[in-house]
Amino acid sequence: MQKITSRFSGIWIGITVLGVVLGACQQAEPELDIDAQRTAFAQTAAIQASQTAAAQPTPTNTPEPSPTFTPTVPPTSTPTLSPTATEPVDQPPVNGEDIAIWLANDPPDYTRFSPGEAFSVTWTIENIGTSTWSTRYYIAFVSGDQMEAVEEIFLPYPVPPERHFQLTVDFVAPTTTGTKQSNWRLFNADDNAFYDFFIIIEVVETGD
Repeated sequence: MQKITSRFSGIWIGITVLGVVLGACQQAEPELDIDAQRTAFAQTAAIQASQTAAAQPTPTNTPEPSPTFTPTVPPTSTPTLSPTATEPVDQPPVNGEDIAIWLANDPPDYTRFSPGEAFSVTWTIENIGTSTWSTRYYIAFVSGDQMEAVEEIFLPYPVPPERHFQLTVDFVAPTTTGTKQSNWRLFNADDNAFYDFFIIIEVVETGD
């Protein structure tokens, strides 16, 4: 029984000695300074950043090319020509000459009419000049017995050279008997007279 007790005592002493040795080893190890390590890491990173920046080439400013000014040339404009005005068909040619000749009148001269009787006269007149008579040409009463006729009548259509026109005028015979003459004149577009013509009638009592 004493041998067993002595054996356990020896074991316990061995364990105690081993614990003391291990504790001494742990105390011998230096403690780590966390703040110091952080400071060292920061300094190392700053040095590496400086070295990296120094190793890279310094960028140079490349001047941008100045814009080249190209003058704008306006397109060549083609002038618009106004249409050439043409003379109306009924306008007389330049330097044309107004010449007319009487061809006929219906009824013929010296036809008899009763006092106050209405009748009509149609004149036929030819253009023998070099101008074209426009519708602004007209005939007008100028003297003698007007016999209730209108003052003037314009040509109904243009009359070129070597053509004729016909105009009809309404009259009323005077109440007095005798020979009656109505004198008329042909005018151009400028109101210049260039030809005279007339009608002569006989006013007689019924049964004469």
